[in-house]
Amino acid sequence: MTTLPAHRGPLDGSLPAPEPGSRRAEIALAAAEEFTLRGYHSTRVEHIAERLAVTPGALYRHVQGKYEMFRDAVFTLVVELDAAAGTGDLEALVDAVTRATLVHRSRGALYRWHGRYLSPEDRAAVTAVFEQIRSRVTDAVRAHRTGLDVDPRGSGSAAGAILAAVASLGDHRVAVEPDDAVALMTAIARDLAAWTPGPPPAPAADTSSARFSAAPSPAVPRLRGGAATREAALSAAIARFHLSGYDDVTMEDIGADVGVNASALYRHFPGKSALLAAAVSRTAAFVERILDEHAALHAPGDDPAEVLDDLLGGYVTVALSHGPELMLYHSELGTLEPDDRRRLRRSQRAQLDRWAGLLREAVPGTSDETARIRVHAALAIVLDGGRMVGYHPAAGGRFGELARIPLRPGD
Repeated sequence: MTTLPAHRGPLDGSLPAPEPGSRRAEIALAAAEEFTLRGYHSTRVEHIAERLAVTPGALYRHVQGKYEMFRDAVFTLVVELDAAAGTGDLEALVDAVTRATLVHRSRGALYRWHGRYLSPEDRAAVTAVFEQIRSRVTDAVRAHRTGLDVDPRGSGSAAGAILAAVASLGDHRVAVEPDDAVALMTAIARDLAAWTPGPPPAPAADTSSARFSAAPSPAVPRLRGGAATREAALSAAIARFHLSGYDDVTMEDIGADVGVNASALYRHFPGKSALLAAAVSRTAAFVERILDEHAALHAPGDDPAEVLDDLLGGYVTVALSHGPELMLYHSELGTLEPDDRRRLRRSQRAQLDRWAGLLREAVPGTSDETARIRVHAALAIVLDGGRMVGYHPAAGGRFGELARIPLRPGD
């Protein structure tokens, strides 16, 4: 059984997580399961109580309410991650952080995708701890590079990519033993630690990312009437959900952004949940379109390594131009109706099949499980990195280089 390192709080004591082994800590872990499964707004205290086989009143003797349970859950996970990323060389850090991530694999998405539901003060405290963790990993990368006689430039970006790759283990359920996961993440971390930024790319008439459309083609006729209202409502909803979280957004808010009464929106969407489903479905359609365009551009005999690089370029383009939508896809999938959720997960699996198949062709001898874990790591590097820089398109080249590393081991 995997165990975590001894508990310790962050250096500045800014995250008052429940005492390990306490009833409140038990509630926090159960709450983390529910919030990850259902999303913040759809989780009720009754769900957490049911998981623990107690009444809601029994929970209130230890925790005041739903938000406090959520905060305890996030704080507990972050403090344990901080404890794992204590001191040591790069391999020791990756080993400990990977094992800590696997212990909370079914809960890890909580602090990655739902942090915006924290109060500003709590969110700032969590961010400060993550900065501590990243700083330690950056120092370890820098020390590792000294031994390799590698240019220290880009150590911070490499550290962020390593943490994103490890965190991606919480995004999927590909079967992997802890020791095998540590070995794979350590190999990816070594390769990322040896990366240095390349020179800015020269302007080209046809680059991989330029060949994929990140937004509707200019040839599409201008939308008018109800179609324009529907599209404007979707765009406004995505922005609102991303900034404020689904629970705090009303149809009146979205209508005000669009310039119509909420009643006008109900002609297109039965309610807020339908808007969310349409927004997440549109995001899935963007990614599916990358695969369709990519398949049309490449013949069966093309070099699979080049085909994979080209697909990555398309994903980087969409991730940096539609980052908030992709974030919404990850953070609110559990909020959707079961049929919508199943449909989108089927789409996601089909997309992953294409990526993993290309990787196995490009790197013969790679198992299906390893290919899938490497693909998830690469996509997390792009999406997490884009979030860190506000999805600035100028960072696309850097994240593309970093994401290529787990996809092309041995290069």
